Amino acid sequence: MTTTGVGDADLNLLARQPFTVEPFDEASRVIWEKRQHVVCGISPGNGYFRVELMTELLGWLCSEFDQVDVVIPDSALEHTYSALGYDPKRAAKKTRGEINVLYNRVARAWQNAGGPRAVDGLHRMSDLASGTVYREKLTECEHALHEDALLRQTCAEMSREVLAARGHDGPLTTDQIERATRYLTAELPFFLASSDIFGAPSSLNFYHRPLPLAELVFSGKSRLRTSTRQAYATIRPGQ
Repeated sequence: MTTTGVGDADLNLLARQPFTVEPFDEASRVIWEKRQHVVCGISPGNGYFRVELMTELLGWLCSEFDQVDVVIPDSALEHTYSALGYDPKRAAKKTRGEINVLYNRVARAWQNAGGPRAVDGLHRMSDLASGTVYREKLTECEHALHEDALLRQTCAEMSREVLAARGHDGPLTTDQIERATRYLTAELPFFLASSDIFGAPSSLNFYHRPLPLAELVFSGKSRLRTSTRQAYATIRPGQ
């Protein structure tokens, strides 16, 4: 957790917790302390999300937050495979197989942790993409990418890292970067308005390491503006 307003006793307590929470700023800290809703995004192809880790994480999230929604970016992953040179049919097939395995892994981990409560949800992104708020925010993000050079640059840099992690070696074309960026663009609406997407009074999005794109948005240095009911934090296993 950030040290703003946190005493030594609080820091000692945090050190004994299974997960360490670092809100991005004071506004995010206030929302974290309410613990009304959290979005847990699960990245495909990331070895961090082992069943054992997710079991512990999901159990902890349910013990801390009133509502937990897990999102798996299935439709967004197709953009990554498209950027890697897969034709649409093959990209869809590759995505479907990978996401089904990941979805079942998350469901198994959550059951191991006691299972989701009635208020919680495990979602494929494609199940949420038709929602009014999501579509409005996605359009806003797409427009901002055209107008905001820093936002575009940050997305491009993160997209290069994603493609490299997927085994791409060598230079990337502008088209490849634009295709890969669509993955990040598809995730951005949750950082801007997950409280509205899920009907929560306030909402926290997090990842296990700092995300340059989220930090840019929550710092107010891009054209995008988050809801005042939104928070961002880094949550990682405690030491």
